[in-house]
Amino acid sequence: MTSLLRTPHPLRWSLSALAVIALLLAAPSLSGGAPASSSGLQPYYDGTDAKTPLDLFGVRFGQIASTDLTLIIRTREPWEASTINPRFGRSLCVILRGDEQQHASGRLCAFPSKSAKTGLGLRYTVLDPATGAQRGIRDLSTTVSRPNKQTFRVTLTPALLRLKPDTYHWRARSQYRDDGACPPPNGCEDLLPDSGEAAMQVSVSVAPAARQRCFGAASRDVRHPCRNPRLALAVEPTPDHAEVAPNLPCTPLKATGLVIPCEFGVPEAKATRTVALLGDSHAAHWRAALEYVAKDLKWRGVSITRSGCPLSHATARLEPESRQAQCTRWNVEVPNWLAAHPTVSTVFVVAHYDAGVVAAPGQQEWLVKLDGYASAWKALPKSVKRVIVIRDTPKSTIDTLNCVRAAIDKRKSAGDACALPRAEALGPDPAAAAASRAASQRYLMVDMSSFFCSSARCFPVVGGALVYKDISHLTDVFSSTLGPYLLRKIRALNGYRT
Repeated sequence: MTSLLRTPHPLRWSLSALAVIALLLAAPSLSGGAPASSSGLQPYYDGTDAKTPLDLFGVRFGQIASTDLTLIIRTREPWEASTINPRFGRSLCVILRGDEQQHASGRLCAFPSKSAKTGLGLRYTVLDPATGAQRGIRDLSTTVSRPNKQTFRVTLTPALLRLKPDTYHWRARSQYRDDGACPPPNGCEDLLPDSGEAAMQVSVSVAPAARQRCFGAASRDVRHPCRNPRLALAVEPTPDHAEVAPNLPCTPLKATGLVIPCEFGVPEAKATRTVALLGDSHAAHWRAALEYVAKDLKWRGVSITRSGCPLSHATARLEPESRQAQCTRWNVEVPNWLAAHPTVSTVFVVAHYDAGVVAAPGQQEWLVKLDGYASAWKALPKSVKRVIVIRDTPKSTIDTLNCVRAAIDKRKSAGDACALPRAEALGPDPAAAAASRAASQRYLMVDMSSFFCSSARCFPVVGGALVYKDISHLTDVFSSTLGPYLLRKIRALNGYRT
C-alpha cells in the first residue's frame, strides 16, 4: 500500500508468517470459499500491513475447469459492497494485457450493483492496446459471490472478455481514497503481484482429456496415425457446455454498414499478411482453426461473417424478407470493404452446403448456387489474389447431442454409438464444386472431411473432442484441434505460398 503522505511500513513478516499466509490462501475455507480445484491457480499475496479496507491480501486468477476463468480477490480487512465506489476512487480491479501488446487491453472491476444479490457486479473496460485509451465499458452478465466480508469471487468465460487462446499478463489493483491517510487525488494504491505482472495462459480447454496425446483431430491424422485408449470414453466439452458456448472471440473493428469485422491472429504491426474469413455461421466456426494457422504464419485475420448469409450472388432463402434483403446488401458491401482495405490479399470462404436459395421456375437450385458463388467471387477486388474455399463440414441430427449424453451415462464410446452414415451426414457442397471447376489459380479448395468421417461414417466425437455444439456448428474445442492440419493443407495448395 502506498500513499503520497506516508511511507509503507517496513517488512515485519517472518518466514513462518509468510508460510501461514500461503497456507491460508491455499485452504479453500479460508481463501474465500475457493473450490479444491482452485488450488491449481498460483496465489499471489502481500506481506505488508493493511491501512485501508481494500488493501490486498491475496489474488488468484486463471483457468481451472474446462474453459472458465476464476478470479478470487481477498483483502486484509472486511468491507461492504458499498465500499466500492469508483467515482470516489475506491476500486478493486484486474488489469489485463495481451502477450504482444504494449499497453493494457482491458480492466476488470467490481462495481456496486443494486440488482445483484451480493450488491456487486462485474464491469469490463475495453482499452486500446496501442495507446491505452478507453474504448468502451460493458457490464458483464455474471454473478459475483462474497464467501466472506473480505473476499469476492467470480467465474466467467474468456469469451465475455473476448480473450482468445493465448498468453496474457495481469495485475490486481486496489485503490482507496479518504480524507485521512489516503487523500485525493491519488489516494492509496496496492498492487499484486507487488512488481511486474503475472502470466496467464488461456486455452480452448484445460480439461484433462484435452491435454492427452491424440486429442481431437490428431486421432484421424492419416500421415501420423495416433490412437490413445484413454480417450475412448472422453467427451470434451460436454454437450451441455457446448450448447451455450460462443464462437472463438475476436477483437471488434469499426463497422461499415452491415459489414461488422473483427480481427484475430497476430497484431497488424507484426503481421506478414492480412487474410479475411468470409461467409455465414459455418465460416465463423472455422475461426478457431484459422487462429492457429494465423499465429503460425504470422497472419492478421479479419472475420466478416453473417449468420445465414453466404458470400454469394444467389438470393438466400431467408425469412423474414428484411433479413433476405440485408443478406443481399451485405454481399454488395463486403467487396466494397475489401476494396477499401487492399492489404487483404487472401480470403477464406465457407458456406453451409444445405442452405436454400431462391430459384426461378425451371432452374436447378444446385446450378443457381454454383453460379451465385462464382459470380460473388469474381466481384471481389483485384487486391484479393487468392480465394480459398474450405469445404463445408458434415452435419449431425437433432438427436445427436442427446445420443452423446446417453453414451456418456452408459460409459460407451459416444463417437461410435452416435455416428451417422457418411452419405447422410456429408452432402455435396456447391461452393467446393464451384472452386474445383474454376479455371483459375485464384480459386483453391481445402477439404478437411477426413478428420470428421471415415469412408463409411461421420463421428460426433473425434479423439475425445465433441465435434458439434448443435446440429451443424463445430465446437471451438474440436475446431482448434483442426488448426495444425488446416495449416498443412494450406501449405500444400498448388500455386499458394505462405
